[in-house]
Amino acid sequence: MEPNSREVRKCNLCHRRIFFALTKNGQWQALDAEAEPALGSVAAYRRGIRLWWCRSLLAADADEYPPHPLERRFTPHAQTCPGWKPQQQEITGIVVESSPRALPQRQQAAIEGRPSNVVPLQRRRSGSAT
Repeated sequence: MEPNSREVRKCNLCHRRIFFALTKNGQWQALDAEAEPALGSVAAYRRGIRLWWCRSLLAADADEYPPHPLERRFTPHAQTCPGWKPQQQEITGIVVESSPRALPQRQQAAIEGRPSNVVPLQRRRSGSAT
């Protein structure tokens, strides 16, 4: 089953034929309109009038659920579009380390060896010692 002419649109960047399918997370994914039986990484099927559903064949559970005979294999358009650029490009030579986040009060108390219901007081000393 192929997408019909009412379902096919043209990409704004490369003007290739694409159509949109709904993922199980409720997101729309652009797919190339021509089926790729051997190379496609997304299985899509029509469900209702002009509504396509899709799922990834690269997911962890894809081995348990092989493509159904009614599903066709398509390629995500973001993978083949020459005009599409990733939103954030990798910068070589920069190592991003995660910043340390504050621990919850109970965990911090356990590390410091005090009861979890005791809050340490941090007061500023006022005045000068004369």
